[in-house]
Amino acid sequence: REALLVWGAERFTAHDAANGKILWSCAGFNPQKRNNWVVVSSFVKVGDMAVVPYGRGSKLAGIKLDGRGDVTDSHRAWETDASSFVPTPAAHDGRVYTVRDRGEVLCTNPKTGETIWKEQFPKDRSSYYSSPSIGDGKIYSAREDGTLFIANIKEGFKLLTENDMGERIIASPVPVNSSLLIRGEKHLFCFRQKSQ
Repeated sequence: REALLVWGAERFTAHDAANGKILWSCAGFNPQKRNNWVVVSSFVKVGDMAVVPYGRGSKLAGIKLDGRGDVTDSHRAWETDASSFVPTPAAHDGRVYTVRDRGEVLCTNPKTGETIWKEQFPKDRSSYYSSPSIGDGKIYSAREDGTLFIANIKEGFKLLTENDMGERIIASPVPVNSSLLIRGEKHLFCFRQKSQ
């Protein structure tokens, strides 16, 4: 049935889209009951699995998307210590790509939680707050200081270019058709390949 998936800082729930009733609930995301246990990044859905970043950027969990009632013990398929606090991971071709706040890039198998590869965008005092976007076999990621990075991810990771946009960037790059939209602090940029 059609369901709405809702992620909070301590619980992940599925609701019947027809009436809002809870179909199932997965808890245990704040086992030490810490205060100010905020959630910034969102989950991504890949097939029959939700990949959920939590723990202020310290954990990534795979949750199976079925069941009834409390599925905390039965549907948490895996958990790793590689996650992000602010950027939401991106899903592409059956894989999950996470850019951590300091620019580390992880490619994860959403079925098992296995890290397929781990790479690094250039480090700086500035953080990576925008979520990565994927298009044309490339990952696009912006650093807060206004630098946009593009890397090829078709076969591993290869940094292609870095572009200084000249102003702070917090928003996520958005591929649309054959264009790339970048919202900076003062301007909206649109890039597209020149027609031949």
